[in-house]
Amino acid sequence: MKKTNSKKQIWLIILLTAYLLILFRLTVFRSASYPTEMSVNLSLFTDLVATYHENGIWMVIYLVVGNIVWFVPFGFMLPAIWQKLKSYHIIPLGFLLSLIIETGQLALSKGMFEIDDLVLNTLGTAIGCLIYKIYRDFRK
Repeated sequence: MKKTNSKKQIWLIILLTAYLLILFRLTVFRSASYPTEMSVNLSLFTDLVATYHENGIWMVIYLVVGNIVWFVPFGFMLPAIWQKLKSYHIIPLGFLLSLIIETGQLALSKGMFEIDDLVLNTLGTAIGCLIYKIYRDFRK
């Protein structure tokens, strides 16, 4: 490995670590606590429909886009750091990261465990992979 590649890789690992720390701080280790009586939602997108009726389309867009955008860096940085990782490795890792976050929120009463978040976060990881592939192909 070239020296410049290893420096780049080290910086990307530092950036990935910072990203993960921020992500966990905002999702699992936040100060807000949530009631535990409705802490699991396994019905796909029903909470988003309820949010639409209660708060309107902009809140739904905020939640959907937010859940996707927060995982795009994960899908982008993993193949940038470890080029041998393929999308079929990275996307399940994004799902696993989301599952860890959702489980942590449930265990610490810091949010609801929502199937919607798992789907949207995984989609964000896939979009990040796609952006990386486009970036990599453009640089060639």
